[in-house]
Amino acid sequence: MTIALGLIVSRFIHYLALSVFFGAALFPLYGIKRSPLHDYPFFPWLRPVLLIAAIAALLSGLSWLAFATAGISGSLAGALEPEAWSIVIGGTSFGRLCVTRLALAAVVTVLLLPKKQAAWRHYAVIAGSLVLLASIGASGHAAENVIHMVADSLHLLAAGLWIGALFALLVLVIVSANSNLEILRTALLRFSGIGTGVVAVLVLSGLVNSWFLIGFDKIDQLLVSRYEQILLLKLLLFGAMLLLAAANRFRLTPRLAAALESGGAPWDPIRLLSMSILTETILGIAVLTAVAWLGTLEPTAHA
Repeated sequence: MTIALGLIVSRFIHYLALSVFFGAALFPLYGIKRSPLHDYPFFPWLRPVLLIAAIAALLSGLSWLAFATAGISGSLAGALEPEAWSIVIGGTSFGRLCVTRLALAAVVTVLLLPKKQAAWRHYAVIAGSLVLLASIGASGHAAENVIHMVADSLHLLAAGLWIGALFALLVLVIVSANSNLEILRTALLRFSGIGTGVVAVLVLSGLVNSWFLIGFDKIDQLLVSRYEQILLLKLLLFGAMLLLAAANRFRLTPRLAAALESGGAPWDPIRLLSMSILTETILGIAVLTAVAWLGTLEPTAHA
């Protein structure tokens, strides 16, 4: 494995793990009528999912730091050299940030170990996942400007909320198909209620990021470099996610509600919903892959 590929894979797993972590941890607070803070077993699958995501975030964060160290040293062997680690951790802001984030990831992982979860632990897990996801904005190109860093952090949080919610909805489709469909209906409606805000944050913060990264004074250079080509692919994938989200909100969810109210068989809308949510989730994963790749390339504005 090359250093560049290792960085892309590590960043992708880290982004995905933290997106699922943050989005799934936050989802029950607005997605159902009852709060897991008072009845945590209401979503019995939640703690194992969060624990796996936390461990994946911890390991991928360590891998990211290792490949970054190898990149600075100039060879993969540098990832095994204590001197190289000392230089990166002690001599760079990126290294110090990574160590701090790894420590926080370890703390939230420990919080999730007890099978019987308390309300304060869930609040702490949400806060920890929020900081872990938002702080990625301070580790890359955005770290050079405060406004850019804030925009990038908001972009990451909105994307994590969306992707984590998609994962939770996908699980609910599977679980609710054999139990309480009203839970699924409520979750879909409540997520749709905040979806507009999530999209607005993604679009606005994305515009700010583009301003800093592409440099609209270099409009004649757009799509010339690999960075802009991958960015365009990301935007196309995001557009496809928007279309599926609109279909879920305005067509499939009302069909499920109508089937439940009429007492008819809801299996057809559930099947369509599951296919749509799965496709939307796959597109979200593809977007994160593009984001991970973009983080290893030089933007036009920095060229």
